[in-house]
Amino acid sequence: MKRLMFLLLAGISTCAFAQTTVKVGGPCEGCEAIYESPVAFDKLPNSISLPDFNDKGPKIEISGIVYQRDGMTPAKDVVLYVYHTDRKGVYPTKGNEKGWAKRHGYIRGWVKTDRNGYYQFKALRPAPYPGRDAAEHIHITLKEPDKNEYYIDEYLFADDPLLPKASNKNPRGGNGIVTLLPPEKDGVQHATRHIMLGLNVNDYPYNGLPKLASGLSLGANCPAFDPLHLSGADTGKKACPMCKYGQGQGIMIWFNHANVDQLKDFVVALEKEMQTKGESKIRVFMIYMNPFYKDNPNVKSEDILKGKLKKWADEQGLKNVAMAWIPSPVDKETAVLYEINPKAKNTVFVYKKREVTAKWVNIEYDEKTLKEILGKLY
Repeated sequence: MKRLMFLLLAGISTCAFAQTTVKVGGPCEGCEAIYESPVAFDKLPNSISLPDFNDKGPKIEISGIVYQRDGMTPAKDVVLYVYHTDRKGVYPTKGNEKGWAKRHGYIRGWVKTDRNGYYQFKALRPAPYPGRDAAEHIHITLKEPDKNEYYIDEYLFADDPLLPKASNKNPRGGNGIVTLLPPEKDGVQHATRHIMLGLNVNDYPYNGLPKLASGLSLGANCPAFDPLHLSGADTGKKACPMCKYGQGQGIMIWFNHANVDQLKDFVVALEKEMQTKGESKIRVFMIYMNPFYKDNPNVKSEDILKGKLKKWADEQGLKNVAMAWIPSPVDKETAVLYEINPKAKNTVFVYKKREVTAKWVNIEYDEKTLKEILGKLY
């Protein structure tokens, strides 16, 4: 009865979140700790420092964008609850904890995404459990306005020697392994994790991406355009894919979303395909249509974005696949020439001798779709 009363009171204190309409995620021990926020959900900031941040130790800052299930639309007003161990590998308490703080400790915090889906938190890097082989991690629970609370995969660290070698191919919410950048002048290491709501979450409602019209029609001639190449044979140059390689055959993937981690397995598979078949058999162009063509207070200059995209391409080992950059999904000299619908997450062409021979719009980046696309080439 006491627990029921607590949850009812917590629901009332969190205003807009009092009504839960969709049950998702399955069992989740301790997820109700998200309701123990000392600040009402509608008053939460999008950036916080956890209680340990000013203590001695390696300081980290993690930020990112939370997206709707389509992986493209920023999700506002999503509450994130995070907690982790101290530098001794335990969940520390001060002796006066109540509720789930008795188990989660006092190194915990709550943030809410802003209108751009942005969140950020600062903390000390957690230590692994003493005497065990579990990797360092930060727990996370989410609460969307119209759904119950649910957990997603923990934050893990790419340089952790205890990180399991076998990666999870179906991570809840997307890949949780973050890469810490070298320390800034203030000694803080930054990492980015974008989150996709509902990805691989039990019972999450999703009817797929909308069916949209986008791209040149079948049989159309592919126009010349000059994107900046960030990987592949023309790295660092502006080069026309069709002028140089159009007489052969290949794939063009025009994508309009900032969360490039969705593409990891897909693009690595295409890189292996190019290595196996050779560039005379297949060319692949991943055309990034900078989605930040509108004002976004959390995005810096285009040069920084280009640098991050190139770094991502290098991390995936793209030597053959060309990652190319164009200014926006509505750029008249590129995307408009190919009749790209800026509302589409992606538009995919197979071409032979500059002619569009197959097309897809709003594909999922999965193995089944990849086989279907490659099947139109050979």
